[in-house]
Amino acid sequence: MRKKNSVTIADIAKKAGVSRTTVSFYINQKFEKMSNKTRAKIEAAIEETDFVPNVLARSLNNKQSFMIGVIMRSSANWEKSRFIDGVEDCLKKNNYQMIVATSNWDLDEERRQIEKMKAQNVDGFIVNPSESFDLLWKTVGGQRPLVVYNPPHISPYWNWVRFNDYEVVYNVLEQMIETGYTRMIMVTEEPGRHATIAQRCLAFDHFINLHHLRSKTIYVHDPDDLTHLEFELLQHIRIEERTCFFVTTPELLKAVFLALRRYHEWMPDHIGLMGFDSLEWTEMVTPSVTTIVHPSYEAGFQAASMLLDVIMDKKEQVPGRIFECTLHECGSTMKIKKRKEEKEKTMKENENGGQDL
Repeated sequence: MRKKNSVTIADIAKKAGVSRTTVSFYINQKFEKMSNKTRAKIEAAIEETDFVPNVLARSLNNKQSFMIGVIMRSSANWEKSRFIDGVEDCLKKNNYQMIVATSNWDLDEERRQIEKMKAQNVDGFIVNPSESFDLLWKTVGGQRPLVVYNPPHISPYWNWVRFNDYEVVYNVLEQMIETGYTRMIMVTEEPGRHATIAQRCLAFDHFINLHHLRSKTIYVHDPDDLTHLEFELLQHIRIEERTCFFVTTPELLKAVFLALRRYHEWMPDHIGLMGFDSLEWTEMVTPSVTTIVHPSYEAGFQAASMLLDVIMDKKEQVPGRIFECTLHECGSTMKIKKRKEEKEKTMKENENGGQDL
């Protein structure tokens, strides 16, 4: 039996009962003049033989590399790694590969990575851009297709995917107040060039101002200095007031959880804690931590699908897509359902007490 790497286009053509040219068209996704029946035959032959198209041969035939460049701020947290997983799975389905690099939202590093990937002849880019990336792209991007992931502003870009960070933060803060928290403390790094963090901070400020709530913002410059962070957090804990700490980044959430380790038994009745994503650890600790979860895998898959749509000139994808985040309620905050039940119970007791009188 032949190894799958030795299977050729001629073998697939013979097995499917079609010409080698037709198989080549299938591999290169030129389906315009191909019937569904023929496509099904070729697909079945490929699956049966475990045929893997040779990327180099495809690139020589099509003057394409079948490679995509992906530039992220970082890939160190759950959200970013899930996004990359989604991109990779979509590309694999279409026989594409990817090159991944990180920029830490440094404009010079973004430039270096773009130039390096252009030298490798990537067919397009997916970028988690910095604040001024749109100006950089105009000078170094050339004509290559681009999809941006969670851009600071969408107006300069045609193809993008992003999350509803502002809306979900506002709604979740409202829910936290409904559960009984009366003070909100935001723990964040300086928003600066981090536009996503800026959106979360903006939602917090707007919510607090509209509802006239007692609040405070703590800016953290060194998340590794847990002693100083604990001191900062303790200044805002009030036993007589339910206080909820809202943390704007996954990295800071872990630091805050560790800094509050002496006070975990006060959660959720006196202290609330919530942040973003971090499901790789937030469900494993006690108390488990409430988080706003981004559908990062789905966004990554969609970003890759959108980019391939442009590369192949299919015009089947909507150029922009907003993904909705969800609240993953855990043990570090009062649950809305439980709080409503408590309120209803208190109301009934008050009604019964009034009847007894």
